[in-house]
Amino acid sequence: MINNKSCTILYATESGTSQEVAEKLTRDLIKYDIKPKLFDIGNYNKIKLPEEKVVIFVLSTTGHGDVPDPMKPFWNFLLIKSLPSNSLSRTKFAVLGLGDSSYTTYNFAAKKLYSRLMSLGAIPLLRRGDADDQHDLGIDYEVEKWTKELIDSLLLMYPLPQNFNINDNSILKAKFKLKINKDNTELKANDIVSNKQFSKSKIIRNERITNIDWEQDVRHIELDITEINNQIKSPQKFYKNGDVAYILPRNPKKKVMEFIQLLKLNENWIVESIEPVDPEITQAPTSIITPISVYQLVESYFDILGSPKRYFFELLSYFVENPMEKERLEFFSSAEGQDDLRTYNQKEKRNYIDVLVEFPSANIPFEFLFDLISPIKPRPFSISSSSSLYPNAIHITAGINTYKTPYRHLLRTGLCSQYFQSLELNETVSLFIKESGASLPKSYETPIIMVGPGTGCAMFRSFMQERQYQKESNSIQSLGKALFYFGCRHEAKDYLYRNEFEQFEKNGTITKLTTAFSRDSKDGKKNYVQNYIEKDSDQIWQVLNNENGYFYISGSSGRMPKDIKQTLLEIIKSNLLKNNSDQEQSNIDQLVNNYFEKLEIEKRYITETW
Repeated sequence: MINNKSCTILYATESGTSQEVAEKLTRDLIKYDIKPKLFDIGNYNKIKLPEEKVVIFVLSTTGHGDVPDPMKPFWNFLLIKSLPSNSLSRTKFAVLGLGDSSYTTYNFAAKKLYSRLMSLGAIPLLRRGDADDQHDLGIDYEVEKWTKELIDSLLLMYPLPQNFNINDNSILKAKFKLKINKDNTELKANDIVSNKQFSKSKIIRNERITNIDWEQDVRHIELDITEINNQIKSPQKFYKNGDVAYILPRNPKKKVMEFIQLLKLNENWIVESIEPVDPEITQAPTSIITPISVYQLVESYFDILGSPKRYFFELLSYFVENPMEKERLEFFSSAEGQDDLRTYNQKEKRNYIDVLVEFPSANIPFEFLFDLISPIKPRPFSISSSSSLYPNAIHITAGINTYKTPYRHLLRTGLCSQYFQSLELNETVSLFIKESGASLPKSYETPIIMVGPGTGCAMFRSFMQERQYQKESNSIQSLGKALFYFGCRHEAKDYLYRNEFEQFEKNGTITKLTTAFSRDSKDGKKNYVQNYIEKDSDQIWQVLNNENGYFYISGSSGRMPKDIKQTLLEIIKSNLLKNNSDQEQSNIDQLVNNYFEKLEIEKRYITETW
């Protein structure tokens, strides 16, 4: 009997998260007798959209509110002005956005898509889903909640037959079938990074730039991109000032071997092929070229030091042999066990290896690792060099992320941080470049204000280098005003690039360098960059209002950007109060909001936070 209970799921991704979520959503729908077809939106024939009965979108937001790159042709198609307002009147839709609420453009791409589909007559199945990586349970919390609501909506369209049993055992069907050679381990294996998105650079410098006795290790890393430039046929540079380098880390050798031994695998086995069991609902992993050894696969593909998702515990419960372990995993997977799971997993920052050690009776078939463990995702870093000054190199300024687990008191270091610490000269590093939405104004005479505490200074170092290069090469007549606010804890311990920044001020590359050392004051009072911005309110207003300057913020997405924004709003408010009539002052908050929105629309207020 033909199953007419169909729908189309389109995912738009750059890091792979949307694909993971879409594939899990596909498996969930199959349990309820619904047959989804899954597409990477970049491979979907957009002309067919009006013919779809039900279409579900899963997407992230990139840059400053942009859709992911693979989605841009599809998005441009939707924006065609001549499309009739009833173009999609026969199509029902759902949108799930994956984002991070610390960004001002949180799920902006999903919001734009939802609105545009409505304007073309499409009918929403349910509310827009806004998954938030800042939640205690990460994006999983909203994804699972929204998925249940979606299934309820779809079951109104596609009622289940009487006496239908939801097929929970469908979970035991792996998404890939593997051919593994356990005998001829002398076969030549391929490099894991085959995705055309990535280019290969070489380490030429990797040094600590904070004081050796300071708790925070910050690295200055330089990557040689001469070979990449030689492969580029066009005169266009590999990167521009303000761009972001996405680095693909590898797992530490010690942890790779621990994982392989836990699963009773052989590091030398060769995986000869990896094929989807059902090509309509699973896409083959594009970053793997077979044959490849088990060791390479674990080292460079599986995120074994990442945080397990709830689905991991649910699936793992089918592979443990100890009844008590099985009962515990089933509880973690239940609605009642979510608080306990959050304490055990997220709060205690367990990784996949931690969990496998604590459930020793697990006997996992190798092919299920692709269902259980997410792939390693590239990490973004603001480039801290000028492409004019360093055309054959990329500089990165990276803080080494170390933390202590709250209950076990284990000292841990993040995956990419471990990777950076281990890198030696001439080692290969895989990366790709992406625009951040933050770049210097078109004219170097336009004044700028830069706020970059800690490693947030990276992007502004590239700006300063570029301004100096243009000045010294006589490419421009004069430089516009540039105010730079840098903050750290101690002048003697973590003042990054001090000599460079002070030299930039001396030679006029920047007009004014202001430093805030929050732990150095004699009276014990902590001073942050926003305190100095407040003191310079007249200068700030002059640059923004009278000289049409730009205001940039770069750094941690915690309190800092919110405090800076609030200080800026107060500066705007105090100046608008001076320059407006009593009648207008009664509506001052609205005037401030309007003024700030204008800065954002004109892209003169730009944040790059993480």
